[in-house]
Order: sequence, then C-alpha cells, then structure tokens
Amino acid sequence: MADLNLSINFTQPISHCELIRKFSPAYFLISGARLNLSIDLSNNMVHSDSLLIVASGVNHLRQNGIVVIITIQGESTYASRINFYQLIDVHFEEQFIRRNNEGRFIELKSFDKDTLYSLQDELNMILYQKGGINKEVLQLLFYCLGEIMDNIIVHSGLEKGWISAQYYPSKHEIRVTICDNGDGIHHSLTTNPKSKFKEVSEVEALDICIQRGVTNGEGLGFGLFASSQFILKNTGDLLIYSGYHYLLVHNGEYKWSSR
Repeated sequence: MADLNLSINFTQPISHCELIRKFSPAYFLISGARLNLSIDLSNNMVHSDSLLIVASGVNHLRQNGIVVIITIQGESTYASRINFYQLIDVHFEEQFIRRNNEGRFIELKSFDKDTLYSLQDELNMILYQKGGINKEVLQLLFYCLGEIMDNIIVHSGLEKGWISAQYYPSKHEIRVTICDNGDGIHHSLTTNPKSKFKEVSEVEALDICIQRGVTNGEGLGFGLFASSQFILKNTGDLLIYSGYHYLLVHNGEYKWSSR
C-alpha cells in the first residue's frame, strides 16, 4: 500500500482553491494507507478558514481508516487558540491565557443536529455586533448561513459539519467557513428515491444545484438558491467544490472545471 507525502506551506498566501487541490490526492487513499502530512506554520498570520479545511480533512481521512502522520514546522499560538492542534491530535504546550471569545470568533468546531442552533447564535452575535451590516441584509445572511449548516446535517450523509468564524477589525472583515466531507451534491441528487434528478452528471448537478426548487426530495430546494443569489446580487464570488469538479461564478459568469 503506497504512502502519500503532502506538504502545506502556510508561510505563503494560499487560496482555498489551491489548498483543496493540494489536499485532494489524499481522498483517493484506501483504508490502511498512510498520509505523511507536513505543515509549515512559521507564519502566525494563517487564517482560521484555511486551518479548518485541513483539520476537517484530516479527521475525515482518519475516520476512513487512513493513517495520518503530521509533522509541523514552526509554532502558532493562534492555531492553538482556535483548537487546530487539538483537532488534528498534535500536542502543543500553550503558554498563554485563554480569554472569552464571545462576539469575536468561533474556534474550529464540529457541529451536529444538537449543537447546530447554539453555534448559529454564536455566529449571529459576531455578525450583529462587529459587522456593521444593515438589518435587512443581516437577516438574509443569517438565513443563508443557517440553511448551509442545516443542509450538511440533512444531505451530506454525515452526522456533523465544521465551522469557523473570525472578525478582523483592522480590515473590517469577517471570515466564515462552513464545510463538510460528505457525499457531495451529485450523490445526494442522484441516489435519493424521491429525487427527480437521478440521471444528471456531476457537472450538471453543480449547474442546477443553485437553481430554485432543485432538491433531492428531502427539502424545498430554496436554501442554496437563496444563498447563491445573495452572493451574486452583492457582487461576490461563489465557489462550490463537490466530487471531482467545482463551479465558480465570478462577475455573473459561470466556469466548471475538474480538481
């Protein structure tokens, strides 16, 4: 059984696309295989969302019988404070006092049907207190993020998802990441007996998933549609990774590609 060696360097800027592409080969490993993962954290300015992608991936691989051996270069007190070391099972001796994070950030956390709503309340507090967002936009944002979290519990085939959030006052920026390592959009649309979309391809599934009323039969098909419209109407970019492809919507133009 061949080992896989991966190296992730957080001392240089790395986009979510690049990070997911770099990590993707590990998902082809079979139970009993070994992943040797090297992570450079010498730069203490790594974002929580990037660390969440790695932590959720490592947990997913270990749950599927992959032996993950992690080597870390450098030390990051920030990574420790948001529980990155703890989640990937790497010892780190904390030399600082943990202070109340309420309204400022959410550590890297998993959530399930029992903790979903309490975490939504934590997230809402960050957005409401720190975001400077008007009430109407805030209400829609609350709805969209809640739908995304709920979709993971209902449609991913897993019992839990992952979340992180961080407010950066100097940048007037809030970074929120919600992710899972579940079945994927194509699998969800094509395998449920109630679905009307059993024949679509993986690329077609990504194309239609943000259209109104598209569902596997277990919902109304409105949450992802509303979320995508919110992003696009506010001149944002939408990037969806699922299976072996991704959908990118930028300036109203659609692009599909393989990992």
